[in-house]
Amino acid sequence: MNFEIKIKLEKFLYSKFRTIYYETLRDKSKLDLDYIKCKGFEKLDVQHCLWGNGYDFFNNNACHCFLHFRGKNKQKHVSIMVDGIASYGWYGSVGMLYRCMDEIDGIANELRELRNNLEKQEKIDVIAKNSIKTWLKSIFQNQPYSYYTTESENKITLSIKLKHRTQLDIPIYYKRFQKIMPELLNTIQQFEEGVNKGKIKVLITNTGLHQEWETSKSK
Repeated sequence: MNFEIKIKLEKFLYSKFRTIYYETLRDKSKLDLDYIKCKGFEKLDVQHCLWGNGYDFFNNNACHCFLHFRGKNKQKHVSIMVDGIASYGWYGSVGMLYRCMDEIDGIANELRELRNNLEKQEKIDVIAKNSIKTWLKSIFQNQPYSYYTTESENKITLSIKLKHRTQLDIPIYYKRFQKIMPELLNTIQQFEEGVNKGKIKVLITNTGLHQEWETSKSK
């Protein structure tokens, strides 16, 4: 799992946990281990350097609900974890812990579906990214332009070096690159001639002085 996907999954889990936090009334219920066992959770005593001593309640679906006791007053601190993806912990109550136990299997199903979709999209984007780079080398093979590319989550930005220290930036989105690429060279040439009748949105900036420009002579 790459870093970007992990961050998105953590944000998703946090949003679910945050909803539970705000929708659960604070109560003074005492911890009932027999009740928790009936819910299908086992208990493991844990220690945490920041959250203090407490319990890890886990089920056979790789779901964890944590309850720690923080500080001298033993304030209850609740958090959840699914497949190693953890939420931020907040001060809560036993009732909040029970609510997490009731909902965590459903949350786990949503999280895993989201992960599958993100990983599928990542594979598609990698294919698109490699296709764009191969296409660019082919397009500029016998052209006088120097260029470099910058990658982001949903696009590659192509920067073309023009005269008078001018740089032409063209966003090439992974989802639309097959429509953009055939028009690319013509659009650049039209722009350079001052016509700019192409369908690609562009941005003029000062030339990047510290970039490694690709040319038709580059290996």
